[in-house]
Amino acid sequence: MPAADQNATPPGFGITLDTDATEPRVVVTGELDLLTSPQLQEALAGLIADKRAQRVVADLTGVTFFDSSALNVVLRAQRQAGEQDVELAVVPSPAVSRVIELTGVAEHLSVSEDPQS
Repeated sequence: MPAADQNATPPGFGITLDTDATEPRVVVTGELDLLTSPQLQEALAGLIADKRAQRVVADLTGVTFFDSSALNVVLRAQRQAGEQDVELAVVPSPAVSRVIELTGVAEHLSVSEDPQS
């Protein structure tokens, strides 16, 4: 039996990069979990390392499920952003907000309510 394709994307999941905006943004829809979190990590790391903007937005308003692997990716991206003097603004969905609240990591993240701010 062939091995499962580790790059397979589940239905309903998507990541869109808007690098033309004054504040580059990563827009995620669907479930962020062990399978999909590496794609978010790659997208955020690339925008932060690019250093073309002082602020990068992670628009997670379309995220329906957010697990610990996704939280770890966001926290690592926040640390990377701080090291590069870039602000990472996280715009959470209710699912993301719940995990942030339950884990008590809000003080380590720059959480914004408006995806355009």
